[in-house]
Amino acid sequence: MIRILLRVFGLIALILAGGVFYLSRSLPDVRELKNWQPPVASAVFDAKGRPIGDVAIQRRYFLPIEKVPKHVKQAFISAEDKNFYRHFGIDFLAVARASFVNLREGRVVQGASTITQQLARNLFLTPDRSWKRKLREAILAIKIERHFSKEKILEMYLNYIYLGQGAYGIEAASRVYFGKSVKDLTIDEAAILAGLPKAPTRYNPYRNPELIKARRDYVLRRMHEDGFLTAQELEEAIKKPIVLNRQKRNTSADYFLDYLKDYILDNFGEQVLAGGYKIYTTIDLELQEVAIRALKNGIQSVAKQNKISILPEERDKVASLYEEQKIDLSKRRIYIAKVSKVNGNYINLELKDLSFEIKNPGLYLERGDFVMVLPKGKRLEIVPDLQGAIVSLDVKTGAILAMVGGYSYERSAFNRAVDAKRQPGSAIKPVIYMAALLKGYTQASIIDASSRSFYDPSTKKEWTPSNYDGAEYSSMSLRTALAKSVNTASVNLLSEIGFEVAIDVARVLDLPLKPYYSAALGSIEVTPLELTSAYQTFANLGIRCRPYPISKIIAPDGSIFYSHKPDCKRVLPERETRVLVDMLRAVVTEGTAYSASSIDRFLAGKTGTTNDFTDAWFVGFSPQIVTGVWIGFDLKRSMGKGMAGSRVALPVWMDFMSVAAFLYPKEDFPAVPGVVEVSCPKKMLFVEGTEIRCSSESSEEEQKDLGELEGIVDPKFYKSEPSN
Repeated sequence: MIRILLRVFGLIALILAGGVFYLSRSLPDVRELKNWQPPVASAVFDAKGRPIGDVAIQRRYFLPIEKVPKHVKQAFISAEDKNFYRHFGIDFLAVARASFVNLREGRVVQGASTITQQLARNLFLTPDRSWKRKLREAILAIKIERHFSKEKILEMYLNYIYLGQGAYGIEAASRVYFGKSVKDLTIDEAAILAGLPKAPTRYNPYRNPELIKARRDYVLRRMHEDGFLTAQELEEAIKKPIVLNRQKRNTSADYFLDYLKDYILDNFGEQVLAGGYKIYTTIDLELQEVAIRALKNGIQSVAKQNKISILPEERDKVASLYEEQKIDLSKRRIYIAKVSKVNGNYINLELKDLSFEIKNPGLYLERGDFVMVLPKGKRLEIVPDLQGAIVSLDVKTGAILAMVGGYSYERSAFNRAVDAKRQPGSAIKPVIYMAALLKGYTQASIIDASSRSFYDPSTKKEWTPSNYDGAEYSSMSLRTALAKSVNTASVNLLSEIGFEVAIDVARVLDLPLKPYYSAALGSIEVTPLELTSAYQTFANLGIRCRPYPISKIIAPDGSIFYSHKPDCKRVLPERETRVLVDMLRAVVTEGTAYSASSIDRFLAGKTGTTNDFTDAWFVGFSPQIVTGVWIGFDLKRSMGKGMAGSRVALPVWMDFMSVAAFLYPKEDFPAVPGVVEVSCPKKMLFVEGTEIRCSSESSEEEQKDLGELEGIVDPKFYKSEPSN
């Protein structure tokens, strides 16, 4: 019998040895870690060389082990691997203990992976739970222990692990959670960090303070049991309140940094995000602050006018309001709910002691977020925050000068400046009027402004456009139609000139205009950056410059890795574009944006409003800077009657441009050869040879008639093929 058992055990041992030998041959060579350098963050600077923050695949700052305080190392060893200095990569006592506990509980409640095993898994393997992976992990851990000292293994581990909030390694985590370096951490703070590797999202100190306190105290007790803390030190550490860093990592450029990271990945790959480069951007931090302030003030003003609830920007204030509220679902009022779980298209919400599961209406939410809700019977309806975006570009180069993607980055990191696809409303009209100028119309040409019906292939129905407040018109000049944003005139104009030219103009501006008559009123969808970039071409008199965020990148060795050269190309004729700028200037001097004429600079632009006051826009420019503003809800709904672009977005634009435009000298839009000015009685520009002839005695009606007769000639400049 004994002989049989020995044979069985021998066979098992032989099989295990064969399996270990087979797996060992396919494992990576751990000696490659000798020159291991983890990916580290790249520093980001604004246009004046001031630090903004950093971008990274993994936000990490490498810290040599000799600079890690003793109590920090002890906290991680107690929390993760108490026998770290005594085992050879695998802790068989821990394995036996965990197996016993898990068998007793009937489920996995305790793990036994050593710090070395965790390092092997993180660096070389996938996190799946198969026996094959566990065996590979164990073999790698033993090999790592054979080739590296305990201190080197601990150094690699502490610099590699993910600790939540986008922080990789203990130095990044220390800066995020406590606003200081690891060398300045107290014992209780070290215990907080050491409690995070197990489940960094679950134990997130900002979102789950009650859980992290229990986890911190557990680590402190383990440190006491392991002989790292005296009873008095334990008692003092447990009594300490958890004090986290509440200062945001970036005060003004969070949205831009997210955009910058994506831009770098698309254009340079991960190398720049992981190699400790210095990235000099086009952003002006002072303009960023102005843009944030203008957007916040504008959103708050609209909310106040329409009695729209807005959650505070600071998460702490929201959490306090959540705890203080008294819930009575029989009363139809807005409450604050907490997201307890996100499961695909469904989310679980908590209202104090009540729980609800609802379908996500399309918001970007994660566990611990707060939302406003309105009870509807036994269900809850999410009430979205009022949001907005600003983006500003240099007219001559396309450099991005300012970018704000929402009311509060802390509340929502979704960057509406570059990712929110919204209908532009009347802000698309300059494309139609530019096409008309290319077809030979002038700004004095008369267009039928009466209400007419059109077949819309997008809906396969007859469609009749209407004007703001139901106003009716007979006919008017193109200048007046654009300045006053008359819908019926704009759609009639599109029907006269046809879709081909308008679509080609839109194409060279990278706007997705469709062959529908409703496109004249902005039925397409664009982002604020896309629309503002199109207006940059108008402001630059037909020369389109691709928007860009980086001026240069310096490699770790000090060499210039990249230096940007503006990507500019003429896509529209200079003369006709200068006439369009004159028409857009009329929007400010005599049209829907008249209030902006109070700014002592030469300005032009266009308002935009969509159906039921869902989206409000203003995109405008001086000769040097172009800025676009959008305001609306993430979930498309009305902001309230009368909340048009001129009333909602324009004031935000004015607040910003009242500072931004004055950073440049006061200059008029440049004169262009072949463009003449006529005054009768208003000053208007015309392509030479198309101008109207009038005298000072002519009446306005006579001037209109004269414009109708003489205002249609071919400027001989129209490209059917767009430029790339």
